[in-house]
This record gives sequence, structure tokens and C-alpha cells, in this order.
Amino acid sequence: MAPINTICSILLRKLLVPFGLIALLHTNELQAQNKWSLSDSFRIYTQLKPEFSAGLDSRHSYITGTAINIFGARAGADYKKLAFYGGLYGTAFQDERSNSYHYFYLSGQTEYRWFKTYKWLLLQTVQLGVGSADLKLLQPNGEHKFVSNLIIPIETGVLSSYRVWKYVGVSAGVGARFSLIPGTFFSSSYYTFGVVFYPDEIMKTYEKLSHK
Repeated sequence: MAPINTICSILLRKLLVPFGLIALLHTNELQAQNKWSLSDSFRIYTQLKPEFSAGLDSRHSYITGTAINIFGARAGADYKKLAFYGGLYGTAFQDERSNSYHYFYLSGQTEYRWFKTYKWLLLQTVQLGVGSADLKLLQPNGEHKFVSNLIIPIETGVLSSYRVWKYVGVSAGVGARFSLIPGTFFSSSYYTFGVVFYPDEIMKTYEKLSHK
């Protein structure tokens, strides 16, 4: 039976490649019809007044075949069509051979919303981080070797959300993480799923009720 990480990587390629082709064709079509480019979108929306945005950020992944969760928190500026965040991320776990892995990194993230309606949202993220990997690895002689390495992860993924109710929705996404430093075991596919809350709708309802 194929390892779970291999299966997830195959599914990731099957999902990301069609999305990338669709996005590329859509972008080329817009450029041909309207002389539009992605840089135009960045230039136009960054001229708007941004809103502060912050929240928790997590993803499910596999490292050396072990299922893990990477937890983080991020904050930044939201320009509606795109957003820029800075965040802290980390995870720690031990595999079945008693090897231990501790990862911690600071990351900058750009988020681009390809499609958005009241119900649906489709966005893409690109992240670049820098941090440390502290590893305890079992050696052939039965002893453990402690290794501390720099990590520079690059991550990209797509996420979609659907508003089930006025205040609550669900989301799911897939992506890939590539570690530029060899020997850190940090390159992997990842996936996310969860519940989305819409604080703007909650605040609108609260304001209406408070003025009655």
C-alpha cells in the first residue's frame, strides 16, 4: 500500500495542476480582452485603505510519514482582493522510532482572491518563511544525534470556502511546502479544513439589534 504522504502528493498534483491551468487561461483571456495584468490588480488594490485582519492559521501535513498539525497565528493588512500577513508557525512531534522534530518559523504571506461572491470564495496563498528545525535522530549505533538547522520554507496553496449560513461557513484547501534547506525533512503536501465565521455579518446584526 502506498504511503499516505505519496497519496496526498498525487492528489495535490491532480488538484493544483488543473487549477493552475484554469487560472492561467483566465488571466491570459483577461489580458487579451482588457490589457489587464496581475500587477495592475496589485497596484489598484494596494491604493485602497486596508483593513486590519488577524486570526489563527493551521494546516494538516505529513513529515517522514507521520501525520502532524502545524499551528500558527497571523496578522496583517486586507485590501479585499488581496491581503498581506506576517505570522508565527510551529509544530513538534515524535515518530515511531523516537526521532523528535521541532519546527518554528516566521512567515510572510500574500493572499490573492481569484473569485468571491456572497456564498463562495476561492483564493491562493504564497508564503516565504525563515526559522529553525531542531531534530533528534536515531543513528545506526542506537544513539540519538541532535541537529539544529535553518529552515526556509516556501508554501503555496488554494483554499475555497462556502457560506452555509449568514454567520457561518465551511472551508477546505490543499497546498505544498518546499524546504530550501536539505536535511530538514520539512517539504510536504498539506491540507486544511474548518469552520469559517463572518464577523462583519455578526457586527451588522448586533448593531441592528442594539438600535431597536
